[in-house]
Amino acid sequence: MRKVIQFESGLKLVLDTNEAVRSVAVGVFVGAGVVVEKPEENGISHFIEHMVFKGTKTRSAYDIVREMDEIGANINASTSKSYTCFYTISLDSNAEKCMDVLSDMYFNPTFDKDELERERKVVYEEIDESEDDPFDVCAEHAGSEALKGTPYGLTILGTKESLARLTREDLARYHKEKYVANNTVVSICGNLTEEQAVALVKEYFENRFDGRSFEVPTVERAVEHSAFESINKKIEQAHVILTFPSFEYAYKGFSVVNLLTNVFCSEMSSRLFQSVREKLGLCYSVGGYPSTYKNNGYYTLYTSTNKQSVEKAVKAIRKEVDLLLEKGITDQELSMGKEKLKTALVLGQESTYSVMRAFGSRLIMTGELLDIDQMIEDIDKITKDDVLSVAKRVFNTKNVVATLVSDGVKVNVLDAYMNL
Repeated sequence: MRKVIQFESGLKLVLDTNEAVRSVAVGVFVGAGVVVEKPEENGISHFIEHMVFKGTKTRSAYDIVREMDEIGANINASTSKSYTCFYTISLDSNAEKCMDVLSDMYFNPTFDKDELERERKVVYEEIDESEDDPFDVCAEHAGSEALKGTPYGLTILGTKESLARLTREDLARYHKEKYVANNTVVSICGNLTEEQAVALVKEYFENRFDGRSFEVPTVERAVEHSAFESINKKIEQAHVILTFPSFEYAYKGFSVVNLLTNVFCSEMSSRLFQSVREKLGLCYSVGGYPSTYKNNGYYTLYTSTNKQSVEKAVKAIRKEVDLLLEKGITDQELSMGKEKLKTALVLGQESTYSVMRAFGSRLIMTGELLDIDQMIEDIDKITKDDVLSVAKRVFNTKNVVATLVSDGVKVNVLDAYMNL
């Protein structure tokens, strides 16, 4: 049974009851990400994700993890550009304990000043770790440029400069503003009845809200443009990313986008992998994926190669894009893509964690219930013409953002892609 229940406060519960398992995954999704951050407080959503683990009014940081370890439960969190999620995975018999701990973290973080200074250093280390990964650097710069002018152009981690400015009072204010009923979704998947789930959510969440609300701001679509950025790093390979304006999260035809991705650039049998890596031997890594947000999205093609092969690899990618736009995909690729997508959907339903994440993110982003059966029907209806139409919209060469991370490679990747 899958359904959405909205409480009087504005809080929403999305529930997937599964009596075939003995586990329960609980996720608390808050509409707090860079999309609601100001530039001067960039990184505050992610910083708060860290800090709620550092103690509440009744539990220390050690108490939180110890209580979860005592019952064998997993507890973790993540921050995206659109929302923050705190979650647990446990035996069904321990669901209430998990709900208690998550609720305590959500409502009662102390933002202790000493803990805040220690955790600030931890996030600095996280930023440094990301800076040491050339693909992360390339992807971050590419996404920021593609969505320049919107909040999505900010980074999830923030910068050391923006984090250094954040005080305990800043975190407490932001938490008070954003962690409210109408900006929160509880997602539960596993062996709990509707009656049990509603009772737990009422006790640990609904009955604790104080009536405050948050008005989610409207985000304008980024202005489509072309750009090239080259970043120097002392690395052996050159990392290249090409981004194209694409579809938003709520786009109704996203099954077609996923099938295109599957066939063209995300699998070992995909065209880019078979051509750029297997036939030409120009790289080890090559692929692509869509990134989606409210009213915004972009599509990424990427590769990493030696310094001498950058232009060859970029032109090889362009040739495959042109071939796709000229001839579309084959009947075999269409059939294979459909089967892979349906298999991924079905297998994903066997994990309470995966279902909890999928349903919670869908509801916090769109206010809609994810309909797996409808998605499978949509996949079955996809035609080759549908895929070609989407490919032509995505890989329109009018606007391309190109990013290169390398040790001194003098190749303008944008020119190499645009001018065969």
